[in-house]
Amino acid sequence: MEAVLLCGLQGSGKTTLYRDRFAATHVHVNLDELRTRPREAGLLERCLEAGLAFVVDNTNPTPADRARYVDRARAAGFKVVGYLVEVDPAVAIAHRAGHVVGATARRLVRPVPEEGFDELWHATAAPGGGWRIEPLLSTPPLF
Repeated sequence: MEAVLLCGLQGSGKTTLYRDRFAATHVHVNLDELRTRPREAGLLERCLEAGLAFVVDNTNPTPADRARYVDRARAAGFKVVGYLVEVDPAVAIAHRAGHVVGATARRLVRPVPEEGFDELWHATAAPGGGWRIEPLLSTPPLF
């Protein structure tokens, strides 16, 4: 049982990453498609109860935003994997309204293992198509 959380700016490619890597094996939990938090919570609950692998495809910019999914998935015995999906901000702005991207960019905090992730990955679109996926490196503050 695997819970995957995608984090990143609007227009960064999160949904494309879902389609490319997870659509055949994971349920898509996406607030844009579900339209309301109660619908999202209902789908998440069904996945947790049935032991279905799922991907949360939202911006998830802060630890508090991510905790609503991480905590519940861990409590249900799921492996929790995070992906920071990044793109040049100019590309994200070209895909979405700039003011929306800017607001999310100001709130975005890189995920860290201490939030409850079993694995963390960094995903960027590869030149010529596809994805470059590498471990997400986190370094502690120097002071």
